[in-house]
Amino acid sequence: QNLENEKLKLSEELAERIEESLAENFLSDQVDVTFDANCVVLTFNGAFLFDSGKADLKTEALPMLNKIGKILSKYADDNIEIEGHTDSVPLNGGRYENNDVLSSYRALAVFDYLKDNASIDPSIMKHSGRGEYEPIADNSTPEGRAKNRRVEIKIYNALSAY
Repeated sequence: QNLENEKLKLSEELAERIEESLAENFLSDQVDVTFDANCVVLTFNGAFLFDSGKADLKTEALPMLNKIGKILSKYADDNIEIEGHTDSVPLNGGRYENNDVLSSYRALAVFDYLKDNASIDPSIMKHSGRGEYEPIADNSTPEGRAKNRRVEIKIYNALSAY
């Protein structure tokens, strides 16, 4: 129980520092910050980062990702995981055969951008596609599906069993 409390305290302190940096960079309305005993989670709306059915970063998202890269390089001393998520609507044609593949390529796009444009050691970063399997909202509504199309950056604390 003591270890869990210590882990939670570490994540809370990290979340507070990141929220302060987001506010200083006028990004608070573009990034949701949550935390648990293992990590701090930064959640980005997929529609801001990508066009529908695509995994190429939008040009207008790059300045935000540059700021995120600076924040991560300042506060992320431990493992970082970049996860792509989709809604449950099947893809109709296009470049990616299903939501699993699309979510993987979206996570990889963010990973590659941060690797190439931020001072973060790539050995502490990894990327994964989570497809439609971890929804945070109801996929039966347009609003819910929009929330489920997201990228999450998880910053693990030093005590997590990552």
